[in-house]
Amino acid sequence: MTNKTSKLQSTADVFPKWEKIKDMTDQLIDMMLNLRQSGHPGGSRSKVHMLVALFLGGAMRWDVRNPQKRFGDKFILSAGHVVPGMYALLAVFNEALRRKYAETGDERYKLAGEDRVLTWEDLLTLRNKGGLPGHAEMAGKTNIFKANTGPSGHGMPVAVGEAMALKYAGAGDVRVFAVEGEGGLTPGATHESLNSAYGLGLGNLHFLVDWNDFGIDNRPFSSVVYGTPKDWFAPHGWRVYGTEEGSEWAGTHSALTEMISDENPEGTPAMAWFKTRKGRGYGVYDNKSHGAAHKFNSAPYWETKKEFMDKYSIRFEGYNEDGPVDKAARTEQARVNMDRVFQVFDQDAELVNYLADRLVELGAAVPEDDERVWIDTSKNPLDDSVLTDIQGLPDELFAKPGEVAPNRGGFSKYAAWLNGYVKQNYGRPLFLAMSADLADSTNISGFGKPSGEIEGYGFYDRDKNTKGVMLPQAFTEFANAGICT
Repeated sequence: MTNKTSKLQSTADVFPKWEKIKDMTDQLIDMMLNLRQSGHPGGSRSKVHMLVALFLGGAMRWDVRNPQKRFGDKFILSAGHVVPGMYALLAVFNEALRRKYAETGDERYKLAGEDRVLTWEDLLTLRNKGGLPGHAEMAGKTNIFKANTGPSGHGMPVAVGEAMALKYAGAGDVRVFAVEGEGGLTPGATHESLNSAYGLGLGNLHFLVDWNDFGIDNRPFSSVVYGTPKDWFAPHGWRVYGTEEGSEWAGTHSALTEMISDENPEGTPAMAWFKTRKGRGYGVYDNKSHGAAHKFNSAPYWETKKEFMDKYSIRFEGYNEDGPVDKAARTEQARVNMDRVFQVFDQDAELVNYLADRLVELGAAVPEDDERVWIDTSKNPLDDSVLTDIQGLPDELFAKPGEVAPNRGGFSKYAAWLNGYVKQNYGRPLFLAMSADLADSTNISGFGKPSGEIEGYGFYDRDKNTKGVMLPQAFTEFANAGICT
């Protein structure tokens, strides 16, 4: 298996179609936040070009019908608070497939069960009990997310851990994509993650950064953080790509394509940055667009609908009116208007055909197997009763009566025996371990040491010992915790 099988879009002919998909996504973002009066519009809107290009351009191998495919690329919305943008985009994708299946009955377009598919009707439940969460969660209808995230930088260590697990198992062609804003690059965990990813040689890890220069406070990040994305990533050994036109299709698609197509013999991680305007098209910008929706059915809200209505000759119910007061009536108005967004599909059958066929094509490109995976997951060592039979442990693991020995010495022996036994009987280790430059002093290094006649796996080295179980971490305590998740 090789990730060169990604179905890259090589023509600008698709950009007008992506533009319509973006327009529909923007409207759905606005409508769900208008109804709920809660959420994050600015960053959700500013990332739409990046997300459309990522999910349709071929850089990412994935299957919207089954995002749990073993060898599909993994997606982490590290900036988990901008999840409305992903909800809206998934709703557009799934509606195209739903319509195509209803039209043709072709099983290729069939979505999974209702409990696993996010539809536009689900947008009405944002931040309601039992509805769509306000931050990204890996569950049910949103299994596209491979980590629960929200706080800035939260997903970065987890992305490193997922990329490491895939590489270690022999599935290094499976990529991990993590999306953040530059605010999420300032926590210490992010810097630990950058160092860790370089040291572990994670050429399958890709960070995508929405560079819009604003967070919540009324000042640009550039007033308190020096430099550019190249300054932030290149000194850590990362490959850096990007575009000043992060809200244009040509630059965005080109940056992603270059990042995943470049030769990478040294196996170093990569990032792509996209210069955008926070709040693009929302009428308020920068930090003012961060975490507050327009007041319900206010004049500024309706102004965000006018361009779309004029462009597509679609009329939204209640336009320029204050609207209903009670929740049920507000929800019904939102339902009607969300449904009208999809009149764009009614007007353009070719757009539906393109999107449904493109999603099926991308899903079909996800391989079913990888001959290079060396860990046999059909057998689970944790089901082996020998590991939990304390009375049956070898005598040499125990100190003699009256012998003075540190507890950590016993731990080291036991750790060596655990991985040694599993190696002998299952052909793999049971544990990977890491410590913040304290592997020997804590004796956690025992996991990599020999056990009797069984040779230990030793320390991991990105070039010389890719089956080593002791990951050579520096002082990266916070990242270590995230990597282990």
